[in-house]
Amino acid sequence: MTPYSQMLARELRPEAQATFVYEYQRYAKDPTIALMLTILLGLVGGESYYFGDYKRGILMTLALLSGVGVLITIPLWIVRCFTIQNDCDAYNDYLAYSLALRYWPASVEAPVSPQPPARPQRPNISGVPMRVNGQ
Repeated sequence: MTPYSQMLARELRPEAQATFVYEYQRYAKDPTIALMLTILLGLVGGESYYFGDYKRGILMTLALLSGVGVLITIPLWIVRCFTIQNDCDAYNDYLAYSLALRYWPASVEAPVSPQPPARPQRPNISGVPMRVNGQ
């Protein structure tokens, strides 16, 4: 769990903490697996499939299979190898915030400190059974 998700879990109702942790662990992405997928399958968008961004994954696969796409996918793959762990943490923080909204005490408004994390570049959280702020 990221420090942000641990902070959110501490501020939830005691009876909701276990459910929050279970759902977080169920949907959170492991940075090590994401890095390995990026290194091994990054040229075809393997980490994009892992994060649920199928559109990006298909576009990277098609770009690699076309001859011109190699000029695009190789630089993207190199940059992605260095940025994947931060993207994974941002994904997990956004997931924690969206799950915490479900279990936040009714007498208290939404989390006020710290501010909610910025939405990741790839906002598609596959499998999460809710939407945040109507998005």
